[in-house]
Amino acid sequence: MRAAVAFSRLTQSPALAAVILTVVALCTGCATSEQWIERRPADQAYAARLLWSRDGRAALSDATLAVAQPRGLDPTKPDQRAKLLELLEQEAHSTLAPDLEFALAELAATEADSLVKDDPDAAVGFYAESLVHGYRALAADERQRIPGTTRRYNDSLKALLRLLRERDQVKPGALVPLPLTHGACSVAIELHSQRWTEADFQSFEFASDFQVLALRNHYHTTGIGTPLIAIRHHPDRDQPQDKFYPRKLCYPLTAVARAESYEPTPARPEGGVRLVLELHDTTDHKTFQLAGRRAPLETDLTTPLAYYLDQPDLQDRDVSTIGLLKPDSVKQQEGLYLLEPYDPNRIPVVMVHGLWSSPATWMEMFNDLRSDPRVRSRYQFWFYLYPTGHPFWVSAAQMRKDLAELRQTVDPTHTAYALDQTVLVGHSMGGLLSRLQTVDSGQDFWRIVTDREFKELDADPEVRQYMSNLFFFQPNPSVQRVVTIGTPHRGSMFANGFTQWVGAKLIAFPMQTMARQQELFRRNPGFFRPQIAARVMTSIDSLSPESPMLPALLAAKSGPWVRYHNVVGDEPRSAFTSWFTTRGDGVVSLDSARLDDLPQLASQVVVPEDHVMLHRHPQTIAEVRRVLMEHVATLDPQGYAQHAAEIRTLPPVIDQQPVRLASGVLESVR
Repeated sequence: MRAAVAFSRLTQSPALAAVILTVVALCTGCATSEQWIERRPADQAYAARLLWSRDGRAALSDATLAVAQPRGLDPTKPDQRAKLLELLEQEAHSTLAPDLEFALAELAATEADSLVKDDPDAAVGFYAESLVHGYRALAADERQRIPGTTRRYNDSLKALLRLLRERDQVKPGALVPLPLTHGACSVAIELHSQRWTEADFQSFEFASDFQVLALRNHYHTTGIGTPLIAIRHHPDRDQPQDKFYPRKLCYPLTAVARAESYEPTPARPEGGVRLVLELHDTTDHKTFQLAGRRAPLETDLTTPLAYYLDQPDLQDRDVSTIGLLKPDSVKQQEGLYLLEPYDPNRIPVVMVHGLWSSPATWMEMFNDLRSDPRVRSRYQFWFYLYPTGHPFWVSAAQMRKDLAELRQTVDPTHTAYALDQTVLVGHSMGGLLSRLQTVDSGQDFWRIVTDREFKELDADPEVRQYMSNLFFFQPNPSVQRVVTIGTPHRGSMFANGFTQWVGAKLIAFPMQTMARQQELFRRNPGFFRPQIAARVMTSIDSLSPESPMLPALLAAKSGPWVRYHNVVGDEPRSAFTSWFTTRGDGVVSLDSARLDDLPQLASQVVVPEDHVMLHRHPQTIAEVRRVLMEHVATLDPQGYAQHAAEIRTLPPVIDQQPVRLASGVLESVR
């Protein structure tokens, strides 16, 4: 697509340019084909933790050797290491000494490393032992903590989790008995999340086993614990909102293990230790309770997202191509998608992709926005998938229906205040779909196709209802703001006579649809304007600068509560090309993308980027973030507190309203 954009700057009129542009555009479109992630080379980290020196003896830290030296034992020798472990265990029972606890954690892990291949059951016990002492070492005052304690704890936790995963024993809610070298032990597994339930956890991967490739920013923080990729396959449960989730979802968790001692009982007079394996949802919180204080978790928000996107069902190029060339074939996939459980207290941001694209095109922006805790705590992100071969007003009618269905499913009483603050974000043709959710059709759109009254239409009830939904609609009262990005408000130069002809040849509509259209025209001779009845219209036709729907949409009356924000692409040009090219993003001209005269335009920014990358540009993402924060700042605090008390306690993000220009438009032009 970048090649098509670059070439389009050279000329917009000659036939040869049209041919080349069409071929390139129809081969690439707005879709992406990145490999999102790759697995790191075979468990190098696992091999590296087998701490052996060149002479075959275990390599231990200076801190552990310093503990061993006055006791006359050499922990690099297996027999003396076992004696030292037993001796230090006895000493540690009487005092909480960080140096002893660290040494015990390292010695137990070293013993486990030597056994993991030949005796994994024994290795499990020693890794559990290492975690018990590692946790106690972490619980000590930070000023007394031995350097390397967090890393030692994290490595032992990951090693234990690998062995438990091989046995399929990591199940939230389970209590797993484990061998412990110096007492009884068990592992209780708990899920700590406000969104996900135990039924949403079927398996997991280690985030550190993968390298993110296609996302610009990798959001990872250091701390305590092991970041995981939790995997949710469609659970066998009867929840209405399940139909809005993809069959496979991934979300970030961080595992930590907390050691608890319990008093002797008649059944167990020696007492014992219990490990609590806590699986923390790091989109909720980034700290956990450690010995009476909050400690930072190690987190990774990006790798689970990339892992999810890399599944075969979501190959962007395939979904995008099918949606354009065979629009009816994606009917079962069409609709709204939620990548995390619905939350009645967070505002929906609905992202709508453009021509020859899919929701995957939003993942760069989603990754960046979700990393901001101010955004994450206030908003939930939904994605709309539609067949881009249809004219945009056909897809907009279906989107109205899908938004209403989701609302009825998750909030049938219409009492969720957050849902009435919805924000739509549309790229390219998706911006037109989004704007059509917020305007009153009146008779304007119907008059484009006929000058006869709708009641005169001769059609079956099903067809009459379809036509009514297509041409007569009210603004959605729940949509408060719309952000359009690189949207052809006045059409695109790509939609010329040649591309419309090619599109008509390549975009396949089902015979049933075409038969119904012909039947409608047969029963209503002379009812529709000749140019409407002449042929089947595609999405490319609908984006032509001559399309009568575009000026009707520009002139349509918006809901008075709606505010619009517009992002315009202005690809940098050389001194040479500036003489004979039109300013714009290479697909949509500057004149077509701007909304200077829209009465309810709240902001408009110009970003130096081409059409394909415009919605991924950091400046565009920053503008969307600003709009979201401005939106929260303007909400009624009392009304919002009634349905989302926790949001009321957050500090204000915007202290003052932006300065308005005389035209009412906040504009930033490079």
